[in-house]
Amino acid sequence: MPALTDPFAPLLLAIAAPLLWGWRWRRPTWQILLLGVGSWGAIGWLSLLPGGPGLRQAFGLLVGLDLLLVAAALVVRPHRWRERLGDRSLRRPLLAVLAPALLCAVALGWRGVILEFPSDGFVYYATYFGSDLLDTVRLDPLRYSAPANWFFTAASFLFGFPEALEPWRASLLAALNTFLVLLASCQLSLRFTGKVALCWLTALLFLLGMGHQNFSFFHQIALNGTLPGLALVLAGATPLLGLLQGVAWPGARRVGQATAVLLVSSYVAYHAHGVTAFLTVNLLIVTSTASLVLWPSRQRRVVGVAGAGVLLLALNRLPWHPRLESFYAWPETMRFVHDYRLLGHRFFYFWPSLPVATWEPVFLAALGFSGVCLAFWRSWRQPPGAVLALALLAPLVLLEWWAPFVSDLVFKLIEPDSAYRLVWTSLFWISIPAMAWALERRWRAAGRTRGVLVVTIAGLIAVMAFPLELRGRPNVLVSKVPHLLTPLEEVRQADGATIEPILKPLRELCDRDPSLKGRTLLSDPYVGAVVGTRQCLLPVAARDITKLAASTVESGQYPGLRRALGSPAALKAWLDRNRVDLVVLRGDYAPYLSRIARASNHWQPDLVSSYADLSLNSLTTAQLQRAGFRLERREQGMRIYLRTRAAPR
Repeated sequence: MPALTDPFAPLLLAIAAPLLWGWRWRRPTWQILLLGVGSWGAIGWLSLLPGGPGLRQAFGLLVGLDLLLVAAALVVRPHRWRERLGDRSLRRPLLAVLAPALLCAVALGWRGVILEFPSDGFVYYATYFGSDLLDTVRLDPLRYSAPANWFFTAASFLFGFPEALEPWRASLLAALNTFLVLLASCQLSLRFTGKVALCWLTALLFLLGMGHQNFSFFHQIALNGTLPGLALVLAGATPLLGLLQGVAWPGARRVGQATAVLLVSSYVAYHAHGVTAFLTVNLLIVTSTASLVLWPSRQRRVVGVAGAGVLLLALNRLPWHPRLESFYAWPETMRFVHDYRLLGHRFFYFWPSLPVATWEPVFLAALGFSGVCLAFWRSWRQPPGAVLALALLAPLVLLEWWAPFVSDLVFKLIEPDSAYRLVWTSLFWISIPAMAWALERRWRAAGRTRGVLVVTIAGLIAVMAFPLELRGRPNVLVSKVPHLLTPLEEVRQADGATIEPILKPLRELCDRDPSLKGRTLLSDPYVGAVVGTRQCLLPVAARDITKLAASTVESGQYPGLRRALGSPAALKAWLDRNRVDLVVLRGDYAPYLSRIARASNHWQPDLVSSYADLSLNSLTTAQLQRAGFRLERREQGMRIYLRTRAAPR
């Protein structure tokens, strides 16, 4: 839309339109989320239709629809605005749902997101948002594929991402994702418990517990599609979980309608992040099981058992994921996928361990609460059905990691190193408050105090909030708070800001010589990761999670370079063989130790500084001149060498 010249105008409109519509007509939060976030995913699907609009045209259509929605909310029945502004019933959902989500989003957005090489957050922003995805991404209508999914294209459009790395824009995106998932989570918590305080507890457990080992979610995964996908699934599951709160069987028609809402929203969410498919499956399993417990039916029980058996047999026939074999090369202390044979069948099981994942304290707490709730289930006078479904989630995740045939769901359908993400599908940040509320009701009815519950929740928060190390290594009780509070200035040497200045001269070289397109850029992996997708050359080395240390970079990404340095002819042959037309060398490597790396054990703390020891940095101007390169320019402490004649094709 030409009138929307500000890059944030589409974002503000896309957020404000469904909120205004929901406020105006008193719609539940889950419907607002489905309308708002679901429309971002739906336009990606729309662009896939034969003869359908392109992504840019589809997002333009979204802006038009949002404008119509705002106009309808403002114009239709305007006399009710006075009633709306004076409606005291809004206070509870505002305090319990909107307030914690908005407070966390504003605080984290103001605090800022850390983009440190080689973390996932760095890669998401440098790669996915470093180019115009509306012109380059082609979505897959059936399967999730990053970055070819609607979340990245929506972020590119709504935020007006430029090609320069601007951490404040990334912080706004992470804050928006935080807001969406907490809005969906808090509305479910309020619906189950009716307690404002438990909605705030839901937000706190999410902030302290969500993430990867001791990586805070905000700094590590909030720039991908996980959180919007979770928000959509939670919103879509609300009607189905709500039916479990009833006393009598709601009827097949209502159950079918609620299930259809979940499946449609989950289909869209799956194209934001694949882990949402497992959350959908788990929600369907636990809601079906809970319904059979609440409203026993021989016919439904037979259908459910038969369906589960067919599913397990079908999974048993599928081949194992090919990446399973690669884990046998890992040291035993670092492996988290193991196998055993029984009756001639090969079974795999998952054991979260360093460096990939740990048992999350919140997951252990969710298992504990689940055990207590399930043990006391028959003694409830008015059993809360949705709480029963939530209590079944954590044991189900444990079965998916351990139980034969059931674990096939993980190791045959997703990459094994993503198995730790199943802990998120236990919805611990929602299930723990809901189960605590249910137990408190039962104990209060029995004349007992809630002191044990208060102490348990307080202890859980303390474990997650305060770091604890055993023998100097991260363990199950490591807190994410230090990662969350790491000063942004501390990671300046590894967030891409020092490499950004060379992008302009590299683009100028590409514009001046179109034959450079598709040729190779030789630099250290950090430089290659920053500039890799935002100029015409392909980096020899970039971020490769299996080859990060200087020693593995040398052997894995620059094989043969060290030996080639001993002879001008050998060096020229190596450069020709790798199609190198441009060389970027840094003059100085500032000392840098990553606090995040020390805490998480994911990469060596001095990784960025250690690249100074690469054989690449032994190259001199004289050597490169003899190999056919000239010093093109010096820029921000870096030397750029360009090949003086065309390389052999």
